[in-house]
Amino acid sequence: MSERPRILISRAPESRGLYEAAVEKAGGEPISLYCPDPEMDFDALILGGGGDVDPAHIMEPNRGSYDIDPARDEAELALVSRCVYESKPILGICRGHQVVNIALGGSIYQDMNDRLLAIHALGPEGETKFHPLRVTTMTMLGDLYGQQILVNSTHHQAIHKFGQGLYGTAWDENGVVEAMQHGMLPIWTVQFHPEQLDGTNDTIDGQKIFDFFLERCRALTGR
Repeated sequence: MSERPRILISRAPESRGLYEAAVEKAGGEPISLYCPDPEMDFDALILGGGGDVDPAHIMEPNRGSYDIDPARDEAELALVSRCVYESKPILGICRGHQVVNIALGGSIYQDMNDRLLAIHALGPEGETKFHPLRVTTMTMLGDLYGQQILVNSTHHQAIHKFGQGLYGTAWDENGVVEAMQHGMLPIWTVQFHPEQLDGTNDTIDGQKIFDFFLERCRALTGR
């Protein structure tokens, strides 16, 4: 039996193991680290959720960014650059969605207005909210789920200008970009957290995204 694809998961220190479980279930070998060495051996990259990226990376003063981790920014931006150069697959999730965009020259809104935060931020007791998305056909999300999906939301920042080669594939009712993919490279990103979604309460089964990602990794690596 061939070796499983080695999936590097760059995550926050407090990560609860959901990314790793999803990768295992999809048939990959998770290598889960905080601030991984960008030069280490891996086949594909998953960038997990966490705090904000330093707005200095988009040449802006701080206008509402917080929980900034300079070491993680440096490691993940370098990882994306390496993956782009070597055409390694990337799946960006929440913070990772924004890291990929910034690494490819895009920008973000540092702090959404109160109307948008009423949909996207956690509730007053820390509860997760759910909201519908409009999805474009002939994209990763469209092929997996169709044109209307229900997802979770735990963010206060959002995509502004797209990075080079990226385009939007899903939006909320207000036009907030909730997913992207690359026109030429094996890169997919989502603003929501598929590792937390199991298909209950009319939400999507997020495992399908990890299954898709591992299928593409196997096709590219032969493992």
